[in-house]
Amino acid sequence: MEESQRKKKELRDKVENWKNTHPDWLSSESMNTAKSKINAKTWEGYVSVLPIFCHFMDKTPQQIIDEREKHYKSDDRKVRYYYEDKLEEFKQYLIDHHYGSGTIKAYLGRIAGLFSNNRLDLLLDKSFWAKSNKDSSDIAQALETTKRYPDNDEMRLIIELADNRQALGILFGYHCGLSPADTVSLTWDRLNVDFDNEKREFIHVDSVRDKTGVDHVIILNPDILHFLKAHWYTCEKPSTGWIFEGYSETALNPRNLNSYFKDLAIKALGEHRGGELTFKDLRDSFNEAILDSEVNEEIKDILMGHARPSAKGNYSFSVASVLRIYREQIFPKLAINGWALKEKASEVDELIKQVNQLKNALSHVESENASYKTRVDNLQESVDKTIWEFRRLEALHQVQMNKLFDKGLLDMPISKMVKQEEVDKYLKEKYGDNR
Repeated sequence: MEESQRKKKELRDKVENWKNTHPDWLSSESMNTAKSKINAKTWEGYVSVLPIFCHFMDKTPQQIIDEREKHYKSDDRKVRYYYEDKLEEFKQYLIDHHYGSGTIKAYLGRIAGLFSNNRLDLLLDKSFWAKSNKDSSDIAQALETTKRYPDNDEMRLIIELADNRQALGILFGYHCGLSPADTVSLTWDRLNVDFDNEKREFIHVDSVRDKTGVDHVIILNPDILHFLKAHWYTCEKPSTGWIFEGYSETALNPRNLNSYFKDLAIKALGEHRGGELTFKDLRDSFNEAILDSEVNEEIKDILMGHARPSAKGNYSFSVASVLRIYREQIFPKLAINGWALKEKASEVDELIKQVNQLKNALSHVESENASYKTRVDNLQESVDKTIWEFRRLEALHQVQMNKLFDKGLLDMPISKMVKQEEVDKYLKEKYGDNR
């Protein structure tokens, strides 16, 4: 184990030094040609793998392609197959550095892709690729066969250190068997769950794996749903878009998942144990849980998204059967600590309730303020009308008084203006005989 890590680290350091001494290696014509013919994810593989081969050859990609072009039509067989032989040597070089067989085959495929995308294909027979998938050092084989995938107790420690989005991504790997690429490709509209009204504890999602194009059933269990619901609220209840969004409204890079998972694993489990875990191990743990459940092979393919000989046909198991088997036989082997997870996620729910209560209270206050304003406006209007009426009467009285004054009537004794019998009559009509 220590020797494997030491040799890989030494190689990484050498490759970094090579890249520093060849800063223009990525912008060469041969690399741009290859980049124009492949997708972004494949290009990331080229960028990570080709420097290792270039360090091994001590040549830049452009120098390699130029040399291959000269050799391509040579009559000398040894010259013509120079790079085929070098690829064999490079395979052994990777074996000596204790890379696993799967990694070796992937690396060789990226290097062969550089040649083929520059129309200078390597002439490799099927036996080369068949062997490359099996060859690896004894140490690498021992590590592969004895590797212990994370268990529930370890996952619980990792989850406790993660934030909500990180925990959600990790659980998609551990409880659904999703790879990093599968996880970051998830969208809200693909899941299509209305958390305001959803009552189910287990929900199935029909999906298609990007890598294989095979139908894949994802089961969302209670633990995932609680974290997913909290993330949905945090994102302000979106109906579309990436669940794990990166920069500029693009999906998160799959490498980010592996990076933060490894960081959390090291913090939770220590450098020795945490350092050997990768995000892909979560999918392998899910696969082991399915195997331990001794379910039908087709169920395993449905949940893992594996290609099957009969993949073109319909599944013989109904969705209800798959849900039941997952709930009763598989999920119990993967449940980390359901109640703790629910309580952690429910803290967000409680905060959301409090926020909604504050919103309702604010709306009520605003409504009352609007009502008070209306009443004040009406009262002000009534006061304005009363004041105006008073002023109108005052003006009328003043005009009348002026007229009386002008006619000299104000200086006339009241006995000459009003007869006593008229006064008595008014008093009697107004107040009767009560004096």
